[in-house]
Amino acid sequence: MPDELKRPYPAIPRQQISGFRNILVHNYLGDIDAQTVQAIVQQHLPPLEAAIRSMLAC
Repeated sequence: MPDELKRPYPAIPRQQISGFRNILVHNYLGDIDAQTVQAIVQQHLPPLEAAIRSMLAC
């Protein structure tokens, strides 16, 4: 994503999102239980979705 698009939204934790993706895809921590993934999605996805919707509305 170009810096021009990222700059207005510094609150989006891009490095953490990328890191979580790497953990899931590469299985760095061994088996990750579904409850952990569900908790992360329920807690962190709604604010991310709101930020992305805001970006798309511009």
